[in-house]
Amino acid sequence: MITWILILSAAIGAVCGIWLHVVVFTVISVFVAVVYLVSAVIVGVSAGSAVLWIMMLSVALCAGYIASHVARYIIHSRAHKAKLRHSELDAGTKYLHDQQQP
Repeated sequence: MITWILILSAAIGAVCGIWLHVVVFTVISVFVAVVYLVSAVIVGVSAGSAVLWIMMLSVALCAGYIASHVARYIIHSRAHKAKLRHSELDAGTKYLHDQQQP
């Protein structure tokens, strides 16, 4: 059960990484953590347990956020390299005898 909660939290972080700026993501994460801590203390869960859960969920959220940015960087850099390679092939050669057709 805990594993699925952390996987879901990482997936939510990955989706947020695509759509939200890092400052907005941080503000939302802190707000959710504070609300969870207050509600856990009101319900009767120990503060230590609530803080441990907040830390685990925050790490999973941030891991998903970072993973989405790494994936976007890899995709962007590969597309940029392919574009450069394609433009080099279209540029032709600099030697005159290679440009002449028989």
